[in-house]
Order: sequence, then structure tokens, then C-alpha cells
Amino acid sequence: MKRIYQFAAVWGGIGALVLLGLPQTGGEAAGSGPAEFSIVAAQTAANGELNFNGTDKGHLVITVPLGATVKLTLSNKGSLPHSLEVIRYSDTLPAQALPTPEFPGAVTSNPQVGITKGQTATLQFTASKAGKYQFICGFPGHALLGMWGIFQVSPSATAKPSMTVNK
Repeated sequence: MKRIYQFAAVWGGIGALVLLGLPQTGGEAAGSGPAEFSIVAAQTAANGELNFNGTDKGHLVITVPLGATVKLTLSNKGSLPHSLEVIRYSDTLPAQALPTPEFPGAVTSNPQVGITKGQTATLQFTASKAGKYQFICGFPGHALLGMWGIFQVSPSATAKPSMTVNK
């Protein structure tokens, strides 16, 4: 009889842990929803409107935990078309959008054409590989002129999503 009570106690404890929400793997960071960020192309006149949230040349830094579902909403306030693509980090920036983003889904539709003033575009993907990446405007010439930021995927699944400006 004692053995039956022990068995019931173990399974009851496991059930309680499940109900309380054990950390989960895959899709999203443990204990959090999607890592959502708003990015404004040409938010200011800085760098000839070639900026994200008023910053250029890697000063805007987005950090997410490994496994997070990332949702980036790009809006364009400028007079030129703009787009967004997450690519592998490199000291040599591409002249335009790459054929394939670093993560499936990590690019706006038609990145070499972009979106125009007043439009928005949303991209959603899973940050499946830890490391340092870049997000660029894929419109021809814009990344080369400084329209890029840093996208970091922390190896810790419990890291808090953040967007910061480094001076």
C-alpha cells in the first residue's frame, strides 16, 4: 500500500509542475511570448533618412533569446523605399538584399523594391542559431550607406528580448 501512495505522490507532483508551467523548449523563449519590435525606417532625417529608429551604422541593437519567435514590424516614414533583412554578420555589407536571409522568414517581401512612405511590413521567424547578425535595408545601396543594425541571438533561452541604442 505504501508503494501505491509513493507512486501517486510522484505522479501528482509531476502533474502539479506541468500545471505550474515548466520551462518549454522550441518556438519561444521560456516564459515569454514572441519577441516583438517596431522598426521605423527614416524615423528622422539623420544620415539622409537612411536610418532605423533614427540610428545608423550598427547603433541599433536587437537582442533575443535562442529559440525565440521574433516579430519585426517595419514602417516607413521616409521619402525613399526601404526594406528589412536579417543576414549573417560581416564587415563587408552587401550592395542590396541577399537571395536568402539568415533565418527563414527574416526578410520583408520584395526587399530590393521595399515599402514606400506610410506602408508597413511584418516579418516573423524563429531565432534558431545563437550568434551576431545584422539587419539591413535591402534596397540597393542603402546598407552600404549605413542603413543597418545589429541582431544578436543570445545562447541563453531565458535572456530578455531588448532593443537598445549604442552610441
